[in-house]
Amino acid sequence: MTGYSEEQRKELEALESIYPDSFTVLSENPPSFTITVTSEPGENDETVQTTLKFTYSEKYPDEAPLYEIFSQENLEDNDVIDILKLLALQAEENLGVVMIFTLVTAVEEQLNEIVDQIKTRREEENKLKEKEGE
Repeated sequence: MTGYSEEQRKELEALESIYPDSFTVLSENPPSFTITVTSEPGENDETVQTTLKFTYSEKYPDEAPLYEIFSQENLEDNDVIDILKLLALQAEENLGVVMIFTLVTAVEEQLNEIVDQIKTRREEENKLKEKEGE
C-alpha cells in the first residue's frame, strides 16, 4: 500500500500538469497550493473567478483537505457561501480517493452557472427598465 504522502505527491504532479497556468504551490510541508478557477466568458466577455487554496491534511485523501476561498472576482457573498457548501459536500462524497480535480471541476461548473444567473438578472433588469420607460 502506498502511503498518504505518495498519493498526495502523485496528485500534485497531476494537478500541475492539468492546471499549468493556475496552479501555485504555497508550501511543501504540509502540502498547500492554490488553483485559480475562472468561468467561461458570459455576455460582454465577463467572467467570475475564484482562487481556491487547498492544504492536505495528514491523512488525505481519507480525510478531507482543508480548503478556503483565497480570493475572488465578481462573486457575491451568497455565491461564495454556495461554493463553500459545494466544496464541503463534494469532499464528503469523495473521501478515500484523491479529490482536488473533482472539487475544482464542481466549482468550475458552479461559476458557469453564476455567469448564466448574472446574464438572466441583467435581462430581467432591462425588461423592468423598459416597462418603467413605457
